Amino acid sequence: MNNCLHCGAKIANAKYCSRSCANRVNGHLFPSRKPIARSCKHCGAALQTRRTTCDNCNPSVVDWTTVSLQQLKTKALQQYAAQIRSLARLAYRKSSRPKACAVCGYDVHYEVCHIKPINEFLPTDFVAGVNKLTNLVALCPNHHWEFDHGRLAVALITSMAEKEFVSGA
Repeated sequence: MNNCLHCGAKIANAKYCSRSCANRVNGHLFPSRKPIARSCKHCGAALQTRRTTCDNCNPSVVDWTTVSLQQLKTKALQQYAAQIRSLARLAYRKSSRPKACAVCGYDVHYEVCHIKPINEFLPTDFVAGVNKLTNLVALCPNHHWEFDHGRLAVALITSMAEKEFVSGA
């Protein structure tokens, strides 16, 4: 009796107990596809994925610190606020702040809320200024609704966001 070279099972065959064990071992030793070395078509930097351009050369990458609300509004028309909220969720997710409601601590689902509403910013303000972490707070759906409808005080949310920012940073 022999042992399978992949899983170690007792077998009567010479090397492997099944075709799947043979394929797993031989697929790693002798791959049919060779990795393709890819590089950016503009600057020649090495790429790890199937993309054709690096982040520095990608024309669709936007620097949100230089885009004003007015510029975004002219490009996105009705969807500009949705774009700002999407960027706020992304900024909050990348931060080290707690991913739970600042009021009750519910962490199964949280929504990112702007403390100062988007429509209170000037058209000349930048998108990055609207989505600063000091203007964002995580709330559960119930507390978000209460905050949006004036049932939760802005001072309470602001103080909780500051505590959250200090403890999460």
